[in-house]
Amino acid sequence: MSRMCEVCTTLGSSAKSKVRRILIAERIVALCEDHAKTAQDAEPSSVPALRELYAEPSGRRSLLSRRSPLDRRVFPARPEGRRGSDGRRADDC
Repeated sequence: MSRMCEVCTTLGSSAKSKVRRILIAERIVALCEDHAKTAQDAEPSSVPALRELYAEPSGRRSLLSRRSPLDRRVFPARPEGRRGSDGRRADDC
């Protein structure tokens, strides 16, 4: 399932343009083309700076949530591959 623009979903609108994923510090943020352009122009260095960029028009809250769904592509793959079962090995006593 594709992700929606995080700012547009908070506003209650559906973005018709393509969603881009942008890495800011340790978080991947999904933004539509318009919001991604704004973020690239501002060049925020941290997630709180990005949240300040997308503040409510008539309030103090940010349109970008503090938490994002975990995106595994940020973390490198395990060098040993997937974990084995938690059972005993054949040579254990």
